Parts: sequence; C-alpha cells; structure tokens
Amino acid sequence: PVLARPTIRTAAVVVTWEGGAATAECLRSLRAQQPPPDEIVVVDNASSRAERDRLQATWGHEPGVRLLLLDQNRQFAGGMNAGAAAALAAGADRLFFLNNDTRFELDALARLGAALDGCPAAGIVGPRVMDARQPGTTLTLGERHILALLNVPRTLLRYRRARAASFRVLGVMGCALLVTRACYQAVGGFPEDIEVYYEDVDFCLGARAHGFAILLEPRAVGHHDGMRGFLAGLTPWAAFLKARNPWLLVRRRGRAWTWATFVPTYAAMIAASAGLYALRGRMDIVRALAR
Repeated sequence: PVLARPTIRTAAVVVTWEGGAATAECLRSLRAQQPPPDEIVVVDNASSRAERDRLQATWGHEPGVRLLLLDQNRQFAGGMNAGAAAALAAGADRLFFLNNDTRFELDALARLGAALDGCPAAGIVGPRVMDARQPGTTLTLGERHILALLNVPRTLLRYRRARAASFRVLGVMGCALLVTRACYQAVGGFPEDIEVYYEDVDFCLGARAHGFAILLEPRAVGHHDGMRGFLAGLTPWAAFLKARNPWLLVRRRGRAWTWATFVPTYAAMIAASAGLYALRGRMDIVRALAR
C-alpha cells in the first residue's frame, strides 16, 4: 500500500507592539504566500486600546488568523514564546518567527519549507534578507554566530557569497526564521531575560548545541525594515539592552576561555560607541551604555 505523506502544519508567529501599518503589511504578505501558513498567530505586546481595536477590527474575524493579546509587554522573546506555545498547542509542526516589519516574496515560505524537507538534520532555516529601504541591497545571507567574536560587528562576519541552493550556516538573522517543533522544544524557546537584541543569537547557538543544523535558503527572499546597529540612532533603552545582553548571552552559553576574547572586544565596542555618541552630544546614550 502507498502511505500518504503526513501533512506538515506551519504556523507563523508575528510579535507586534503599536505596529500599525507595518504589522498589517506583514500579515498581508503572509496571507499571500503560495501556499500560506496554516495559521498566523499575532501576538500583541500590550499595545494601546486604539491599536488593539484596529487589530480586532481588521484581523479579528479573518480565517486562519489568531490574535493573542497579552496583558503585559513581554518584549520580543517573551512574545515569540507566547505565540509558539499557542501554535504548538494547536498542532503546529513548524514555527515561522518574524518581525512585524518584514514582508516576503510569494514563494518564500514554500522554499524555506522545502529546504527543511531536504535536510532532516536541520532545525532552522532563514531566507535571504533584503533591505526594505534600499531595494536591491542584501542585508544577510547568513550569520556567523561565534561567541568568541560576539562583539565584532556583524557586518564583518556575515556570509557574502550567494549560492544556488540552501546551504549550512552558523546562524540566521532573527527577523525571519522557520523552526521545527523538535528544535524549538529542544532549545526551550527564546531567552526572556535577554528580551530583545541577541535573542536570535542565543537561539541559534542553542540549536547547534543540541545537534541541529541551520540553513540559509537564498531563493527565499524577505524584506526587512528594522536594522539598527550600535551607531545607527539608538534610543537609550536600545543602547542599554545592546550593551547588557552580550553579557547575559556569554553567561548562558560561554565557556571559561570565551571570556578571554569577549572582555577586550566588548570593551572596545562600548568605548568606541560611547565616544562617537559623546561627539554627537548624545550623553543620554553614553549614560545608557555605561549603565
């Protein structure tokens, strides 16, 4: 007898806070996928009443869309975990995590799923990410997540050579990643103490530690409008998180020898950032980095 192949259910998890038009565009992009995800879980991180009313009016009765309205802002990592728990409880086999400021080419999700199908060892696959503000500019073709080099600017460590098909990488950018149920459960979700910034690095490191391969599918294309580096107009809160979270990550994942390279590169990164913001007159950022 010929056995039917079991259906793989994919749920997209979109975390938003006061997302407005960006969230709506992201959701329309997901619904236009060929085929679309089986379910879209929209996690609202305690937005204002007006924003929640808009979400309810626009998406509350749409088939295949579930609104998860949190009473507290659990930040990005907590929001993703809340959405993942709801999706897994409903029977999802794969979780498509993404920022609300991303959108995708029509075949992106199908190509990501095919990449996982073709590599049983893989637990994560990410797309080629393009800059939504600068058409034609590639932001990432994969990330080299290496704890010893955590504070080296990511732009210097990214994979740059385009490939014809999916290939193994050390990490992917957290704005869009398709994850298997087994991988998510083995890692234990995203680190909620890190909140936002570096939570994707931690997740990729955790996946590798549990023996899962990570893929980049260059033919799956996403567009992202949210790149903010250390020197690109941080708010004090973002500056604080970007200065604090590398410490939390190394404490979670590092070994004794990791600190030998982490401490000097961290000091150089913070000193250079603080100096440049001081020259701009942004002492609020300098104080946040010092904190």
